[in-house]
Amino acid sequence: MKKVMKGTIAAALIGAAVATTQVWAAGNTGVPGSADDPVVTKSYVDQQIAAIGGGGGAASTLKVVELTPGQTLYGYEGTEFIVRTGSVVSVAGKNGDGLTDLTAGADLRAGAWVAANHLLLIARSDNRGLRLAPNYDGIAYVMVRGKYDLR
Repeated sequence: MKKVMKGTIAAALIGAAVATTQVWAAGNTGVPGSADDPVVTKSYVDQQIAAIGGGGGAASTLKVVELTPGQTLYGYEGTEFIVRTGSVVSVAGKNGDGLTDLTAGADLRAGAWVAANHLLLIARSDNRGLRLAPNYDGIAYVMVRGKYDLR
């Protein structure tokens, strides 16, 4: 019984490998380095990615911002925040809409406490951001990706 089971498994694996090879070969008609399958440099790929707005530039870099009492950290559309330390609350936009907490899957309305290490997203550029919580006189450190103002 064991020999039959091993033979069946081996045959199934070989059949799957042959089928995968045939599917791959059918889709790969070009010779590497030819016009059908060009070989490109990393710098060319990076340039093409940057041209469509993804990666490599300042927008993909995280910057640590120090938030002190009396300051508000405003983000623009697409800006991301991660609160690392301190007690921080959300600042709402014109319509009372707040920040999107991607980690919790929730919307944070005006004045909502922001949990540390949660990824926050600014959906619109209408004065949404973060400030220190009332009665907190320390400093908060926030990681920011994207365009922001500190006022």
